[in-house]
Amino acid sequence: MADIKTILRELSVILGYILAKYKLTFTEDTIDVKTYLEFIKKYCKNVNECNSEIQKIEELDDFVIHKSIIKNGLTLGNLLYEKLKLEGEIYWLGSNVHSKYPFDIKIGETGISLKEDSYILKNPSFSSYLNALVQPKVPFKTVHVFRYFAPTEFTNWFDYTCEKLFEEFDKCDLNEIIFRYKKRGTFIKKGKSGLIFGREGTSVEIDAKDKLDDVSLNNRIGGYLFEHTISKWIKDNLEKKDDEYDKLKKECSIKAGENLKKFVLKNLNLDADKLLEIFQIYNEPYYYGKSSGKPQIYKVPSNGECKMELVNIEIKVPQSQLNVYFTLKITNDNGSNDIVFRIECRYSHGQLKGVPEAKLYYTDNVNHLKDLYKSII
Repeated sequence: MADIKTILRELSVILGYILAKYKLTFTEDTIDVKTYLEFIKKYCKNVNECNSEIQKIEELDDFVIHKSIIKNGLTLGNLLYEKLKLEGEIYWLGSNVHSKYPFDIKIGETGISLKEDSYILKNPSFSSYLNALVQPKVPFKTVHVFRYFAPTEFTNWFDYTCEKLFEEFDKCDLNEIIFRYKKRGTFIKKGKSGLIFGREGTSVEIDAKDKLDDVSLNNRIGGYLFEHTISKWIKDNLEKKDDEYDKLKKECSIKAGENLKKFVLKNLNLDADKLLEIFQIYNEPYYYGKSSGKPQIYKVPSNGECKMELVNIEIKVPQSQLNVYFTLKITNDNGSNDIVFRIECRYSHGQLKGVPEAKLYYTDNVNHLKDLYKSII
């Protein structure tokens, strides 16, 4: 569920549109909670389907601390009506988290996205990027970027980590605690034949003689225990403390990046529509607005209005993290823009736990993503 600020921002834009369309007047200085909701419930078609969000507003005594949010929302809503004059019923979609489109409001058949802190980038899985770049006959479902593109180097990194961890078995006495993470109540201790990974009520013993790969070890221990025992132990004992560990991790990242680049360039077959979805460009145009500061409204084009080509792939490994930079040239009626975005391949929830994530970030040093869109104001 969205926080109260997001709810008020979106509903205030709706209210601003209502006030302009029906030529009603009041300001953020005089409006009370009851009146605010009465207007919304009267003119917003589906608001009664959003009871939990509306309840958050009903629990407010007044709007004093949220006055600027409401003022900005009313201003943007008013401008949306003045500039677009959209016809049709007003729907609030902010609570519909399963929607394909990033719409927060829909007026008639036209969607409107309201985002304040970032441009409207989508963050798909790494397999989605690869499928869109090369369109394999059998689409990737999940891609472990290190195991898939640098299997030898990844095995070296994983095996060294296990070797250092299980060295503790030979150093300690039976039932001696090797590692404890107090915040989660988890621990690693020496068992009769191996290491015990556990917390209150549950534990798993891994024999010191077992030769497990990362999939087997993750499956045996389970995600929660792995993250709060092995991953935490790595952070406390190996990361930026053990030169060999850091070297093996970096070698794996470099090789994975090199092989990934070769793979994409060799098999390049762009699915432009899927790549455009990263920029939240779909098969129908819509509007994108920002209410904080100076109001902004942009028209987001449809994918049919855009052409795309891959200009460059660059691999960077600062310290030991794999970063992949893709440069895409997107051309539409606003001209051509080289859009650079960075994918950070990393274990976001604990080293060597499960499948590493691929986090997408827009690189806004020279070009502006909003240049893809047509500025309304």
